[in-house]
Amino acid sequence: MLKRAADILIAAVLVVLTLPVVLFAAIGSAIALRAWPFFVQRRTGWDGMSFRFVKIRTLPTSTPKYMLKDELHLDEIPRFTRALRVLHFDELPQLFLVLTGRMSLVGPRPEMVEFHDLLEPSFARERCAVRPGCTGLWQIGWGCAGLLGESPEYDRFYLRHQRLRLDLWIVWRTGLLMLGLRGLVSVDDVPTWAADHDPNPEALTKPGRRPGRRPRRPRDDEATLAEAVE
Repeated sequence: MLKRAADILIAAVLVVLTLPVVLFAAIGSAIALRAWPFFVQRRTGWDGMSFRFVKIRTLPTSTPKYMLKDELHLDEIPRFTRALRVLHFDELPQLFLVLTGRMSLVGPRPEMVEFHDLLEPSFARERCAVRPGCTGLWQIGWGCAGLLGESPEYDRFYLRHQRLRLDLWIVWRTGLLMLGLRGLVSVDDVPTWAADHDPNPEALTKPGRRPGRRPRRPRDDEATLAEAVE
């Protein structure tokens, strides 16, 4: 209850403060990309229920649906929307999902439905035990360069040590990361005052993805125009 109350209070304040930024970013995206500035995807959230996940579009509509981040041609991305990606302003619409109860400020990254089904079953169930977050340990960790199932130790650590002071530390590090004042973190970087941790390496590094061929997925989390338009 305390976490939910904090989510509502902080998200409400942030929505008011960032609304002009969201409107400016959306208008700029529409002009730069000549397309609808918002896109929607189905993501798996709390209790395994899917929900509509919204971001501001930052890539041209011609971008293939399944593309890794390192395959993107930055020179083809307009300077304006490239700045939105760097500053993470494209993520701001998720604050509205916090108010509706679909998301939390801090929690595991919500996975696309089709890729959630590829996660190792016990790991998938663990992630669905809480609301997904706008930010989280995986989102600010070195693991974010790969797939969710490749670095399960971040989400497992958070789920086993979640508490308000850990959330506050993650929010603080998220702000520093966005400002370019600090870099990505590892599980070992979490201070003991935030989590009181003594992690079991075997438990934390248990595979999070089902064995088999690695699926190709959009590392930028964007969808095609057909999926974006409601």
